[in-house]
Amino acid sequence: MTLLKSITSFLRSTILFNTKLKYLKNYQKKYIHIALIGAASKTGKNTALLLKQNNHISKLHLYDDNTSVLGLGLELSHIPGGPIVTAFCEDQSLPDAIRNAHLVLMVSRIPRKLGNTREQMLATNALPVQRLCKAVSNINPEAFLAFTTNPINSIVPFASALLFKYNACSPCKIFGITHIDTARARALLAKTLNVNPRSINVPVIGGHSDDTIIPLFSNISPSHYRVKPCQADTLTRLVKKCGTEVLNYKLGNDSAVLVLAWSINEFVEKIIQALYGGCVVVNCYATNPHYGTRFFSGPTKVGSHGIIDTCINFQMSYFESKLLERAVPIIHRDVARGEEHVNVVETAPNL
Repeated sequence: MTLLKSITSFLRSTILFNTKLKYLKNYQKKYIHIALIGAASKTGKNTALLLKQNNHISKLHLYDDNTSVLGLGLELSHIPGGPIVTAFCEDQSLPDAIRNAHLVLMVSRIPRKLGNTREQMLATNALPVQRLCKAVSNINPEAFLAFTTNPINSIVPFASALLFKYNACSPCKIFGITHIDTARARALLAKTLNVNPRSINVPVIGGHSDDTIIPLFSNISPSHYRVKPCQADTLTRLVKKCGTEVLNYKLGNDSAVLVLAWSINEFVEKIIQALYGGCVVVNCYATNPHYGTRFFSGPTKVGSHGIIDTCINFQMSYFESKLLERAVPIIHRDVARGEEHVNVVETAPNL
């Protein structure tokens, strides 16, 4: 019996070693092509600079309606190493910008400002998203498609419904990037615990708005880190109001830029590992059947062909379960609003 266990253990170790070896070989051979849409925005510029430093990206295409993107591309091309940078401008060059890209990444278009409602942001940002979805459906339907365009709770369902209408919907390849929520939760928790924020993790579920973000401080990992219920309450309120607080400090004229670019880059680094054949966990707002809202944010397992598994069955505190109870109908409303907006843009003239 002992011999059988030893043989079984040896075989498992061999399989694991061979799997890792295959992954490492792919990691060394394959290079990734990324298209960054909205690159001339403040978030886009900072994201482009971070992506330019990634040696596992072979091509970085920058696209924006603003002609300043051409200067951005030229400037980045003067940085030694990293991907080959090409800039594109105007609608007719959008197909070339996304052609053959493994990941098409749309960063914020019209940024959040004080007084802007989610409905106003959806109406403003819907048309650029529609143009991108049309181009993706025609040119590159197999690409991973990721958004940081607000309001994410509605934009991702809106984009999914558009791609379905265009017969190009791959639900397992459409993401709303919510790494910014986990970044903030980790940073605030680390300050409370006086530890390195890179050494801890806090799952954040729900949606991506002040009233739907739910950080699960009862699920901190490593599990030996704990906070008191009163601390969890305070930290949750801080995470929820981070975006508004940054807006206030910037006098209502600009939203979070640097932390968003950093969190986008963190997401991209993980997706690159997935495209190489690895299995990674990203925090994103994506299709999810487990909460009755069709779309939901949380830790999501991703492989080379897209989403493998979505979050489910977290053990939550009473406080967190009540937050979820209040968030679900709001997310459901936001999803419906995004899907219904397809009819608005598709029937509008001159599109």
